[in-house]
Amino acid sequence: MKHRALLILVLAASGHLAAQKAVRVGLHECVTEALSRNPSLEASRARIDAAEARSRETGTALLPQLRFNGRAAELSSVPVFTIAVPPPVGPLTLFPSITESYSGRITVQQPVFTGFRLSKNRESAAYQEEASHEEFRRDREDLVLNVITAYWNLYRARQVQGVLQQSVEQVGEHLRDIRNFAAQGLATDADVMKVQVQHSETIVRNIEAKNSARVASMMLSSLMGRSLDTELIPADSLPVPALAVPDSGAALPALTERAWAQRPEVKTMELRRRMGEAGVTAARAGWYPQIALAAEYEYARPNQRIIPPKDRWDGTWNIGVAVQWNVWDWFATSYQSAQAEAALRQAEAGAAQTSDAVAIDVAQQYYAVEAAREKVTAAAEGSRLAAEVQRTMRDRFRQGLATNSDLLDAETMFLAAGVTHTNALVDYALAQMRLKRAVGEGL
Repeated sequence: MKHRALLILVLAASGHLAAQKAVRVGLHECVTEALSRNPSLEASRARIDAAEARSRETGTALLPQLRFNGRAAELSSVPVFTIAVPPPVGPLTLFPSITESYSGRITVQQPVFTGFRLSKNRESAAYQEEASHEEFRRDREDLVLNVITAYWNLYRARQVQGVLQQSVEQVGEHLRDIRNFAAQGLATDADVMKVQVQHSETIVRNIEAKNSARVASMMLSSLMGRSLDTELIPADSLPVPALAVPDSGAALPALTERAWAQRPEVKTMELRRRMGEAGVTAARAGWYPQIALAAEYEYARPNQRIIPPKDRWDGTWNIGVAVQWNVWDWFATSYQSAQAEAALRQAEAGAAQTSDAVAIDVAQQYYAVEAAREKVTAAAEGSRLAAEVQRTMRDRFRQGLATNSDLLDAETMFLAAGVTHTNALVDYALAQMRLKRAVGEGL
């Protein structure tokens, strides 16, 4: 008895845990969790951090550079150099043998002119930083759209499952009726088997729908960063679609213009084109002299600038202008410039391709919305008529005024119309979201 009671408790606890795994979630909650947990978006944030650090790094090259060098060394003994001086001075040591050397040097250098290399590198890094923000915005909008798509696909799967479950019950009721008729001699065994076949097929489709709902739940859980074995149940209902669509001749060009102004992909390619222009100028810097101001203070023992050297600490300084000009580099600068110019042409071509791709994307999504709107209208009417036909045929069948095949056809029609209407509603909602994303508006 104790073992049986323990088993019952374990089964009850496991059932409770399984029930806990089914969680009702709203669309806003799903989007919020995905934005905070999705690893792809975290990678995009990391690219922003890297670009910002790179931009700050290139800015430091324009500022004064302060360096410190220290040295301590044990030197080998060398002959002492002395000269004979008549008395009363006596022998004079000019270069004593100093076996220990210590020095500390502080250098300050400020670039004055580098052929525009440093300023253009900084400009290019700033464009890259801005581009990383645009890419993050693109990744964020793509993630939000993917979550919305996954959410309504889960909603679709569960709605289709509900329609199929209802159909299973209706066909089951039909099966009970036809068996009663057969028992009374009002239907044949063939009629019963026909309904049995349809009942079996509907059950199979319902099982497939349950499996599709499980997979859709896993896909949404993955985007949200949740455990894949969590069963998610949409808490939101699909909003009633606003079927009014503006005239395509007037609206599509305006939407395309807005997309060119707002899409992060367009802005990113324009920034990359500007980066290419800055890169060309930076590559040509090798043709110019490099000029910098430099100042140095050295505190050493012995200090090499003091002659004769003395085994003591002395400080010296210098300040001046440093000029470096690579007069002949075997056309290296020319080749670097050619590479930068080729990269610029690629960026310009990429910008043109992106512009065309955005226009095509907007047009495709716009016409998809129009088509989906028309499908919703047709599917809604078809679903209404199919429900009426099924109700009428069921009543006529029970009155003996319709055949078994007529009712089977009506039930099949009702099932197909219900699935079609659900799919049309979800497709229309997703088409609207995709058009909004194509135009570059926040989701």
